[in-house]
Amino acid sequence: MALRCRPSLQSELAHWIEDSPRFRTFVAAHQDKVRKKLTSSDDEDTRLDVRAELLVAYLVLSDRRFDVSFEAYGARQVGPDLSVAFRTNQRFNLEVTRVRATGDPDPARLANVVAGKVRQLPGEIPNGLVVVTRGLRLTDETLGLATRLLKSHSDGKDDEFFAHRGGFSARDFAARFVRLSGVFTIDEAAAPPEVGKWANPEARHKLARDIIGALSTSLSGYSPATATSGP
Repeated sequence: MALRCRPSLQSELAHWIEDSPRFRTFVAAHQDKVRKKLTSSDDEDTRLDVRAELLVAYLVLSDRRFDVSFEAYGARQVGPDLSVAFRTNQRFNLEVTRVRATGDPDPARLANVVAGKVRQLPGEIPNGLVVVTRGLRLTDETLGLATRLLKSHSDGKDDEFFAHRGGFSARDFAARFVRLSGVFTIDEAAAPPEVGKWANPEARHKLARDIIGALSTSLSGYSPATATSGP
């Protein structure tokens, strides 16, 4: 599945598959999509982006209350990377992105990331954005500053700002922003991974409090509901 990837990435994926029966089942169910995404490009950064998507699936599946599907909206349709069910009947999406910067957090950079991703969010169910970093500590405060910056540009009808970040107008951004239920961040450089979170008070469909708590716990690399044997 990952034969064209560097050996360290192959080993990491193999470890996740061996470590988690639930992730192994997930990969088996979506192996054609996963293989295509890992092998269709020779660009290492593109493969690391796919790795981030699989990492989030691996972490979320550590909690037995979650079931995860990969690219349920289809590869040809712009949509979130992961579709998730919580306790079977509560459904939401997760879009995953990787920020390559390190060092001090920059709310403006994070605002750019959020602005570029809202176009991929459907309107019928809650949507979360997961930002994966390594050595960039994006705190809850950074998330709040970034989203307030976006709101300021939106309220100011700053079409030029959004044209450079998402290819749409301030009005279009405002219509899409309400589809974003919340943002989660993971700093992999921390041990255990540090997780930040922000809930959108303007979201049309909000993530339930128990979902936010369960996601935050599983994304940090630990879950009280972790499967210990069997899928």
